[in-house]
Amino acid sequence: MILAVLPLLVLAAATPTDEAERLAAEAVRMATAQPQQALAQARKALALTAEFEPTAFVKAGRKGEVVEDAYLAAREEYRRHRSRLYRAFGEMLLQQGQAVAASRYLRRAVLLGPDLAPTLGLARALLVQGKGRAALDTLERAYGAGSAGPPDPPGAMGPELVALVGQAADVARLPSAQAEIDRARLGRLPTGAVPYRDGPLTLPPGVRLSTNPVFRLEEAPINLIYEAEVSCKSCSIDLEALKRDVPGTVRVIALPEAEDRDAALRQVLSLYRFAWPLLLGKGLPALLKLEPRSALIIARDGWAGAVLKAPFGASLAAALGVFAQNDIPETRPRAEWNRRPVERRPPTPPPGLLPEGLAPGEEEPAPAEFTGAVEAFRKGRKAEALRLFEVLEARSDGWLLPPEARLDRAQCLAGLGRREEARRMLLRTGDSRFQDAVDRTLEAVGTPGKR
Repeated sequence: MILAVLPLLVLAAATPTDEAERLAAEAVRMATAQPQQALAQARKALALTAEFEPTAFVKAGRKGEVVEDAYLAAREEYRRHRSRLYRAFGEMLLQQGQAVAASRYLRRAVLLGPDLAPTLGLARALLVQGKGRAALDTLERAYGAGSAGPPDPPGAMGPELVALVGQAADVARLPSAQAEIDRARLGRLPTGAVPYRDGPLTLPPGVRLSTNPVFRLEEAPINLIYEAEVSCKSCSIDLEALKRDVPGTVRVIALPEAEDRDAALRQVLSLYRFAWPLLLGKGLPALLKLEPRSALIIARDGWAGAVLKAPFGASLAAALGVFAQNDIPETRPRAEWNRRPVERRPPTPPPGLLPEGLAPGEEEPAPAEFTGAVEAFRKGRKAEALRLFEVLEARSDGWLLPPEARLDRAQCLAGLGRREEARRMLLRTGDSRFQDAVDRTLEAVGTPGKR
């Protein structure tokens, strides 16, 4: 087991760790005035603690005993420490105009630590490469938490984050930056995800309210359209919920399931004294893609929306709370919009572990050295594969970061019968994106009869 390799030693000093963080902080401070020296300083900091020393991160108890699960706790602390170093080096690379390499190191910083700074740095690196959609996907980490209840205080996102979201929306040529924030927040509500609806919402001529000959979305910051079933058996329950949970700033509108069968809905509205108008027009339920006993929230002048089904529960108030927040000052649609419907695709994940247990780099396509190394490994030429992995690790572009290169090299060493070398290499690896695979390989290498 992994815990068996941890000596029961009490941390006396963490000099290499402190020195690495000091060097990284200095590099950031001197980045503008002395960019070349700053890059060298950040590189030195990253190399200083490249090997995981568990005893440097152990937290001991009051009597000197090592806490339970000390190894895993130490590794988590090490990963947070390494996040700060990767971030500093990535920022220095970006400062030098090496945006592709910078994004790889900053992506690792985001993976290892919870701080906001690496996320913003990665978004900047992606924007330099013209990857607006990827930058927005990255920034969701910062603004996607959502809020069930009162809106966040003004300025909660911070000016740099606000600016980056706006830039990313323009690079991706989207109609609204605020709508992107709404979508992320709706997907991560504590009450459960609420389906987001992309705009723009366009209604045919002749659509009107029962209290007005015209219907204009812009007359209210948020509109909520509730579609009632023809029988209206559940209307009173649903409408009471809307009355209780919808604030006065939201305009509530009732929509009959069938345009010529609205008598039951009108009767319930009158009986319970709901002063909400009906939305009238031909084929509206199909046009709005609504089902009976569902509510469509329309916000941002029709550029963002959400759909909820009754019973609405706490999700209704939570969703309305999302649309009540205004983080990005903008005119919709934004000037850079490409005039096309927003195309939604899931973010492209980084390449996964290969069947042989070899770790690929940060993105496709793989360089020729990696393809050659994998082919050599598969054909039993482990020494050749080892040499090629070493070449890849030595490259400065960050495609194969050191933790993954160490895993690949350890696989080659084990295949060459140099199991103890492989074991030590894996034991000292704590900041990989394939950390579970590192652990599994370590156990296999340390077990007789396994490779």
